[in-house]
Amino acid sequence: MKKFFVICLTACSLFLVNLNHPAAQENKAKTESVQFTDAQKSEIAKIQKQILADKKILIEKYVEYGALSKEEADKMVSHFEKHYKMMEEHNFQIPPHRPHTGHMHK
Repeated sequence: MKKFFVICLTACSLFLVNLNHPAAQENKAKTESVQFTDAQKSEIAKIQKQILADKKILIEKYVEYGALSKEEADKMVSHFEKHYKMMEEHNFQIPPHRPHTGHMHK
């Protein structure tokens, strides 16, 4: 019985110590967004457009080699284009990371 009590007490104390750990509080900190200048936005847009074009070429190669169907490729390209438009609407800000700790996966 003594062993069980000591193990429970140790586990509880370790749990309480981890509550104040800086890494646990780091997730709660809100990231600030940066306001890009027009020159920075145009440079990021140029790079993002190049990435989009490269992804389209890659998907076309997968279709050519038979790894994807044309319908799957069209769906993927459509998704990439929607993502680019969303990034453009949000001034190319990186979306905040959403921690997965609040989700209950069953």
